[in-house]
Amino acid sequence: MNMSRICLALGLPACLSPALALAMTVNPAITLATLEYPPFCDSQKPGGGALVAIVREAFALEDIPVNVVVMPWQRVVSLSQHGRFDGVIGIWQTDLKSMQLQAGHPVFRSLIGAYTLQGRAPLPLTSSWLGGKLAGTVAGYHYPANILGLKMVLDSTRDDETNLRKLQQQRIQLAMTEKAVGDALIRSGKLPGRPKLVWGEVVLAQEALSVGFAASNMRPFWMKSFNQGLWKLHQSGRYRQIVAMHQLQEFALPAQTP
Repeated sequence: MNMSRICLALGLPACLSPALALAMTVNPAITLATLEYPPFCDSQKPGGGALVAIVREAFALEDIPVNVVVMPWQRVVSLSQHGRFDGVIGIWQTDLKSMQLQAGHPVFRSLIGAYTLQGRAPLPLTSSWLGGKLAGTVAGYHYPANILGLKMVLDSTRDDETNLRKLQQQRIQLAMTEKAVGDALIRSGKLPGRPKLVWGEVVLAQEALSVGFAASNMRPFWMKSFNQGLWKLHQSGRYRQIVAMHQLQEFALPAQTP
């Protein structure tokens, strides 16, 4: 006999919180916001990108439907602060405090660095070379403190693709981005083939990439369900399959016990 039936049998309907009682009888859908953030979140790809696919499948293993809303990052930040979503897919640890989110277990390791134009910078990049350079960033991203401490001149734009295009147009001297994101955009053919973009061969910061959950009565249930589902994906080998499909072996993380 499950807990809800025990409560009814004992005449104790109030022994469960409303959120827990709902979760034990029928699992409601969770609504998560995200952005165009290939290869992790990409509405043009089957499954919506590697991270979105993993989040969907993790919740599916716990019988929880997922509604994903895709919009520009600055709108995700604005609306999530007003309680419009149950959480956000594609957050760094630096996003948690400002967006008042609590992260599920990490899904990928994000390697943050810079792209330059071939032949325009010494490789690997050094702190002394980076200082004072005009560096493209994405508006609304919470870059780690050690990157901001390099004393570059920051020039913000709307997304990573635009950032790399500005570099090719020589409007900036380097583009701050994640290696997985830059690699995916170059592979996609969305960017011109020339001038050639090259990774700066140095990781300036690392961030755990996951899904963050907004404050609500349901948050403990959402987090527990996601962590359990993610563990099951690792145990079954499905996590590695998704990682390989998106060429993200370099950024994979080991399982954490739920």
